[in-house]
Amino acid sequence: MSSIITPEEIQALDLYFLTAPKLKYISIAALTLFTWDLILTFPHEVRLWNTRWTLAKVLFFLNRYFALGTAIIMTLLTFDVTPTDAICKLKNSQSPSLLHRTSGSVNAFFAVIALLLVANIQIILQHRVYALYAYDKRIVVPVSMLFIAIFSTMMVMAVVVYLYEKDHEAKIFGACCLLGSVDWLYLFWVPMMGFDFVLVVLAGYKSLQYYFRVPDKTWSGARLMRTFARDSVLYFLCNFLIYLFSTLLGKFGPSVYYQLGAITITVVPPVSANHLLINMYSSAHDEQPTWTMASEAKASLQLVRHIKVCLSCTSDEVI
Repeated sequence: MSSIITPEEIQALDLYFLTAPKLKYISIAALTLFTWDLILTFPHEVRLWNTRWTLAKVLFFLNRYFALGTAIIMTLLTFDVTPTDAICKLKNSQSPSLLHRTSGSVNAFFAVIALLLVANIQIILQHRVYALYAYDKRIVVPVSMLFIAIFSTMMVMAVVVYLYEKDHEAKIFGACCLLGSVDWLYLFWVPMMGFDFVLVVLAGYKSLQYYFRVPDKTWSGARLMRTFARDSVLYFLCNFLIYLFSTLLGKFGPSVYYQLGAITITVVPPVSANHLLINMYSSAHDEQPTWTMASEAKASLQLVRHIKVCLSCTSDEVI
């Protein structure tokens, strides 16, 4: 490594000192927000401890505690040192001679962690959508293939970012500074935004369709459909703003600032998904205390079919 510091490296060092405090504060705030929400929703979690294990329950707990572990790791990486410097230190423990070549990409690191969290949430939402459509293969197959294609594309994008950024980092006065990233980094979360939109359209359409067909809107199945439609839209809007924030940050800000968007993505979508599942559980189990959201949705669809045949039935007979 040359001992001469270029103007580009000086600019990167200035940006390093500028972003270091922000990364610390954002990480601590994100961990605090997630922990506080975890405490507030803990009574709802207790209700599930003694219920039978299903895919929905496994994904629910994975979403809560994988996100918590990720938030803790990110905070540890940013509390005493910035994530960039921390990753340099981790790589330095492998071989000092390889430090400059394998210092790694902090943007790719944060992007992959956030992508794994979001992928788990997308599986939860897909499970809900498939239940609404009674696991119709015309919905399950194309949506699943679309998810696999988008997830694979984003993983490839992360690898490309890693390969590019590992050659554009420099250790200056002990600080591992990112000198630049790919021009299209800001587009990383756009595919997932599009997939979220597909899911919310499918979920909202079918939920409202069945809700309006039910004569008695106070029935638990109708409440479940209404809750799912409402929360799906709110979930999409909330996460859309987070993805948009990360996209604009990557487009108009320095590449280092992209980490801030990744940090918010690792916290806000898991929190919103937790509340979506909790609200669905509460709506579906006011009268029947079981943890089978998919079964509840299937029962709702079956009852609606029965309503179509028995148009003369009263709302009391339906219940």
